[in-house]
Amino acid sequence: MCDMLQVSRSGYYKWLNRKPSKRALEEGRLEVEIKAAHKRTRGTYGPERLQHELRRLDLPISP
Repeated sequence: MCDMLQVSRSGYYKWLNRKPSKRALEEGRLEVEIKAAHKRTRGTYGPERLQHELRRLDLPISP
């Protein structure tokens, strides 16, 4: 597989075993918060109201 993708075995295993980046961790937390907010609102909030709800929780979301 490494030959087909033209990567070294050591590079592949280094990539495979590295820790998640700061951004990946933040996105994981944001995903959990979005699902929780959706559940709290019984699925009745649209994207704009969910954004307002998430901003109220001081989460980093786009405007």
